[in-house]
Amino acid sequence: MEGLVAKLGDEITDVDEETFDLFSQTLPSHDLGMIDGKADTIELTIAGHDFGVKQSPGVLQSNRAGGTTGAAIWQVSVRFAEWMGWSKNPLFQHEVLSNDSTVLELGAGISGFLPCLISPKVRKVAVTDQNYVLKATQENVAANIKPVKRQHKTKAKTTSVTDSLSHTNVDVFALDWENDDVHSTLSSHGLPRGVDLVLACDCIFNYALIDPFVQTCVDVCKMRPSDGKEESMTATVCVIAQQLRQPEVFEQWLETFLRSFRAWGMPDELLTDDIKSDSGFVVHIGVLKAGT
Repeated sequence: MEGLVAKLGDEITDVDEETFDLFSQTLPSHDLGMIDGKADTIELTIAGHDFGVKQSPGVLQSNRAGGTTGAAIWQVSVRFAEWMGWSKNPLFQHEVLSNDSTVLELGAGISGFLPCLISPKVRKVAVTDQNYVLKATQENVAANIKPVKRQHKTKAKTTSVTDSLSHTNVDVFALDWENDDVHSTLSSHGLPRGVDLVLACDCIFNYALIDPFVQTCVDVCKMRPSDGKEESMTATVCVIAQQLRQPEVFEQWLETFLRSFRAWGMPDELLTDDIKSDSGFVVHIGVLKAGT
């Protein structure tokens, strides 16, 4: 992490300054940022990987009380996945991530882009969201991921979605920020010591989400031992990508986040073109403050 921090520039200490710098630019219009909410299937090529992703237009257009945004694909997810799959991605270049790393995605939605792209490069990827999207998420990951190669060949057979995912290092399960206990949920899925990296893509788009999201990030990061007795355990790093929509929501998120985390903005030289500062999207990186 130290090598990456040296490339990130100044740590964010002034919420107003960071918000002004980002939103004072002339930002391109992306509307809400949805790719196509009416399409049943969307085909995309991301970081050289072809995806065919099934959406749930019916769920998206329903009146579900807990929200429906996870049922469709959003532009920021595509751009962020392209960056994560980039050969010069700084998380891999500076060994924040390696083939022994564990990764947790929060609010993953249905697309499955991130686990499909990064699972060959890490030890395990945990993909989480609310229950209402998980079946579609599992199907999309199973349809697009490359199974882990096994040393022993088995007879070819038709496999279910569950069987398909069991041959990968990807685990898809529910994690509700407001109702689930983070420690027990991750522990029950083989992550009793937390994870190396938390990824969150476009998870903050209204005020109600801010506190539970930040608290979930805190709870995940606190699962890492802080007493120095386990030298192999490094601090959990949070990487958060957002579309710049409402400055007031962004400002409140950042203010809340900085109470518990040290944070930096990812500079343009470490980003792919379609997620740089003039794109209308932004990536931040955070590490839990000592004593939190």
